[in-house]
Amino acid sequence: MRKTLKLLLILSAIIMTACHNDEQEIDISWTQEAARMVHGGIKTDFEHKTISLDFSADTQIELSSSSSENWIKPTVTFSDGKGQLSIEILENNTLSSREGKVIFIAQGKVVTIKVFQEGNPKVIVDKNIYYQGFNGGNIEIHVKAKGELSAGIYPADCKWARVIKTIPSGNNEYTITVTIDKNEGLGRVASIDFKIDGKTANQDCGPCLVQEPAPFTNTTTIMCEKPGCLQVLMGNDLTNLRRIRSLKLIGNINGLDFLLLRKLFLDTTESFSQYPVDIDISKCNIVAGNQNPYEYFGWQPSKIFEGIFMYGKIPTGIFTNAVNLKNIILPHDLKIIGKSAFAGCKSLKTIDIPADVEEINSKAFYGCMSLQEINLTSNECLTSIGNQAFTTKSTLNELTIPATVVNVGVEAFLGCSVLKLHLKWSEPLEVRIVPKTDGCTLYVPKGTKGLYRNTRNWSKFLNVIEE
Repeated sequence: MRKTLKLLLILSAIIMTACHNDEQEIDISWTQEAARMVHGGIKTDFEHKTISLDFSADTQIELSSSSSENWIKPTVTFSDGKGQLSIEILENNTLSSREGKVIFIAQGKVVTIKVFQEGNPKVIVDKNIYYQGFNGGNIEIHVKAKGELSAGIYPADCKWARVIKTIPSGNNEYTITVTIDKNEGLGRVASIDFKIDGKTANQDCGPCLVQEPAPFTNTTTIMCEKPGCLQVLMGNDLTNLRRIRSLKLIGNINGLDFLLLRKLFLDTTESFSQYPVDIDISKCNIVAGNQNPYEYFGWQPSKIFEGIFMYGKIPTGIFTNAVNLKNIILPHDLKIIGKSAFAGCKSLKTIDIPADVEEINSKAFYGCMSLQEINLTSNECLTSIGNQAFTTKSTLNELTIPATVVNVGVEAFLGCSVLKLHLKWSEPLEVRIVPKTDGCTLYVPKGTKGLYRNTRNWSKFLNVIEE
């Protein structure tokens, strides 16, 4: 009996020695807080964080750290007898809690530190955005959540959307039913607010509820309080959008809004007779970037337009081949007309270039076969004209080139036909290609006819009149 008891005591001592994390045995002195976690383990919530354990030790000690879990990343630093074990714990994106451990080795002796991380209290939804027609109705939202789930509408004063029931539908699964009223106005947006066990769930926003606008009339005016709002206000229903024959926008627009405007246009030959569209953006400010005013509701556009990097610019190619664009009134403070901005707009007959425009880029009006007027007479800021900017494949009644234009592309006037060409240069610029001379009368400033007669290529015009 005594031999058995003695054997048990020896075995117990061996086991305790093997399992005991005793910093004295490895010449490590932890701070009081660090020692508590070394012996008792690290317990943390689901969020990403870094835990630092400070210690002191002999200056010659050899140290290392590791973990078999990819969500635990330990590192150790040591200098002049002072050290720190940093344990980075990544965010837990699952509902379940998880356990791991850190292996800390000093002078060949092992310390095992347990790490326990709670599950994420977030709600996992089957969709990020739910769309509903203007007539309204019910939407079912399927979610996963750990705990007792409740749901409401954000913002709290929303009158058109309501949660009518939240029903458990399985293990950590719920079905939420939202009812949406009929929409009598422009598109609108809201989102779902979740709580788990009475506490706000950890998620920034959403899912998002977007309702289509009521049917548009032929003539529509929309206030754009913030840039980037049109995709929500005007919706995604092409049948509804193409009811519009005349659209006026007032306020601020950006790249997201131009994507919506593009949906109004078709590139088929019959589209003009079926869907002619006038657009008035004269009271708009074109803002750079793709700001999304509904981001805090969880709404994200399905497509991003990257073509606006400057304020006051009609983006490159945005209206290319918009054959049903009948007329457009441009913003008063417009600065740049982008490359091929209106190329192929075969139904466009006239366009007024605002006085503040500084650049007309290459092929801006290329192939505008019905274009008769490009009105630049009031412009005092234009400095640059790109290649084939006025190659409309039509004959313009008149075209005025302001004296401020100093940068003219080599092929700026290639294929340009005009009946009356007004040049305001007191000293003519020498260009390699001029508009077609047949049937064109060239108007030049008083006292400069002789200069033009002696300038290469401008001398080809038979009819030159001073004005």
